[in-house]
Amino acid sequence: MESKLNLLEMNIKSTNRNRRRENSKLWPCPPEVGGPTPPRYVALLALAVPLVSVGCSHAPEYSIFGSFFPAWIFCSVGGLLLMVGARALIARTAIAEYLGAPVLAYLSIAIFFACMLWLFFYS
Repeated sequence: MESKLNLLEMNIKSTNRNRRRENSKLWPCPPEVGGPTPPRYVALLALAVPLVSVGCSHAPEYSIFGSFFPAWIFCSVGGLLLMVGARALIARTAIAEYLGAPVLAYLSIAIFFACMLWLFFYS
């Protein structure tokens, strides 16, 4: 009989705890000084820092016939061209039949080559 009462009390306590969570504000008050930092603030800070620091420098760009093209476009085109070469090599060596999701594999290869070109030329 006592175990049923304990289970009932535990159920009531957990229900009240869930109600408090649902009724809490979206942005709670800041934590006490010296207390633990809530994960919401850490996540907000992790999102805010990259967004604020994006405008710190200009991206490299090239003037072609008076129009400025960002360098990442050239890296993307180079990555795609290198991926086409890698695809021909993969098809020639019969590795292609072992690829589970070829679209994702070739997309990943293109992104890898584009990022490597960016790092090689602009870092």
